[in-house]
Amino acid sequence: MKYWKVVDRVGKENVAWVYLLSSKEDEKVIIECVEAFDPRYPAKKKWVIILSSQKGCPVRCRFCDASFYYAGNLNKEELLEQLEIVLAPHKRGDDCLHSEKIKLHFARMGEPAFNDAVLELLEELPAIYPKLAFIPTVATIAPENRDYWFERLKMIKDRHYNHGRFQLQFSMNSTDKNYRDWMMPFKKWSFEKIRDYSQKFYNLGDRKITLNYALAEDTPFEADPIMELFDSQIFLVKITPLNPTSRVQQAGMKTALRFDGSYPERIDAEIDELERCGFEVILSIGSLDEIEVGSNCGQIACGRVSSVSNL
Repeated sequence: MKYWKVVDRVGKENVAWVYLLSSKEDEKVIIECVEAFDPRYPAKKKWVIILSSQKGCPVRCRFCDASFYYAGNLNKEELLEQLEIVLAPHKRGDDCLHSEKIKLHFARMGEPAFNDAVLELLEELPAIYPKLAFIPTVATIAPENRDYWFERLKMIKDRHYNHGRFQLQFSMNSTDKNYRDWMMPFKKWSFEKIRDYSQKFYNLGDRKITLNYALAEDTPFEADPIMELFDSQIFLVKITPLNPTSRVQQAGMKTALRFDGSYPERIDAEIDELERCGFEVILSIGSLDEIEVGSNCGQIACGRVSSVSNL
């Protein structure tokens, strides 16, 4: 490999493998990429790859370990080599490479909308891997002053990934603007701007656009603001646990959606209201095996750096 050295591979068979990578140009730069399996499906039905788009992250979300440092964007070749590292163990032809659905997430370390190289890779991916059934997924806070990036993303999606072969997810994390700003302390699109862009982005036959809420016990979350602003024919609501990262533990936050599937009555009432109004609501709960692996964004890289610095 030209750009990355594999420092470690941590995980569990048929759950997830996290690759800890160190830059050959600057050993202080470390990132993660991941392969993961959905326990509901065999690998030949669904396989997940998660790539980093930046060297750390500048956003500093209060629940994510990926922003323990920030050193800029990854270039297209560095992105592609991550993918090659994940694909390499499977090139003898196992079920993963023949999967009907390979979800390729740009959702690891970094905010993908800050990096033009993510668009370059998305543009070229079908020609590089014509036989692999990639469904790219971009998870974003929708940062301000990146409108042209999102305009290009729509053009690339329409050209290469139509008919449901692309997933766009917005990190919402609360229905209250002020709390959302506290959770993700970076300038970003308003709820209204996310709605307006999404209405242009979405074409009939596309996957619905995901509004993702990683909820702490005290996070404001109400159905009414969602129903007032967003069209259930275009958007779905996904609720996820607040994973036990170092940042979450330091902040003393506790997840509202627990890993046994339970959640407070107030959340249940809002979900019922959303579903009555036609919204698809997904409760996306990872397995406890994933928690034991430590496969949350930046968790292993941050822990490794902390342990070395404490020696």
